[in-house]
Amino acid sequence: MSNSTRFWNRILLIGITVLAIGNHRAEAQVVINTGAPLAPLYAVGPIYLSSTMFYKYSRFAYLYTQDELAAAGIQPGAVIYQVGWMKSTSSSSAGPASFNIYMKNSLTSAYSDASADWSALSSGTSLQYANSAQSIPATANPDFINFTLSTPFTYTGESLEILTEWDISAAPEPIATGSFEWENTTVTDRIYGKGNSTMPTSLSSTTNNTSIDNKRPVIQFTLDGSSGIQAATVESMFAVYPNPAENFIKIRNLGGATMESIEVLDLLGKVVYSQGREAGSNPRVDVSAFGPGAYFLRATTSEGPVVRRFTVR
Repeated sequence: MSNSTRFWNRILLIGITVLAIGNHRAEAQVVINTGAPLAPLYAVGPIYLSSTMFYKYSRFAYLYTQDELAAAGIQPGAVIYQVGWMKSTSSSSAGPASFNIYMKNSLTSAYSDASADWSALSSGTSLQYANSAQSIPATANPDFINFTLSTPFTYTGESLEILTEWDISAAPEPIATGSFEWENTTVTDRIYGKGNSTMPTSLSSTTNNTSIDNKRPVIQFTLDGSSGIQAATVESMFAVYPNPAENFIKIRNLGGATMESIEVLDLLGKVVYSQGREAGSNPRVDVSAFGPGAYFLRATTSEGPVVRRFTVR
């Protein structure tokens, strides 16, 4: 059986794996591999490193729609702790390199333009991972290289965009033991990327010294298992009213969970209101200054996180 066949058989068997990690926190690992498998390719990222190792800089942007996230079991309210990608080769790099991961909730439905400026793509993102002394291990198919986010990221619905930024110009030669060939699939209008001898400011949806058209690397998310996927029991204990709201919302705590903090996020995931334990067990939030539209109430409780969507008129 070939490595590729073993990989895709493993992916089919993985589905959603729930496990206990760290302080007995239930977590779930979810793989997004929408589309048909393609030959491994360095040009799709998240790090551009070809066999010549000439290009030491790269930037990529990836789009995940609400439909494909939902198909994988990721629902609004899911809290992401790690993001990982899979190399097909055992090549490694001691670095040091700079590697950043940016994320944002968005209303974008497709990456359909021929090119896009990094400044526009990165607008509204939050820097979720930053390492200025990054090394890349020899980890290869069928295992993922996971990056633990500095701050957990809450998916609030609609689309999710993930951007990566790589700079290995400070590393001594040779900068790696070989090229990084990434497992990827065919999926329409979900990638922008560019590798270069300087940090690229414009990314392409079709070409990165070779075709990247409709290709996107396979990704793995590590989630809080009580959020987005397994939150039904905890969620059922809480109600937000009135909805739609005009001047305020109230939170009714129907269970015995202790309310530790509450936040209100807009559709892009920006926190527009926060309160700690002083909020009490059944808090009231003034929303009179909020613009009309949809928002998410995120509550941290002794039983796990809770997310409720509400609308301000």
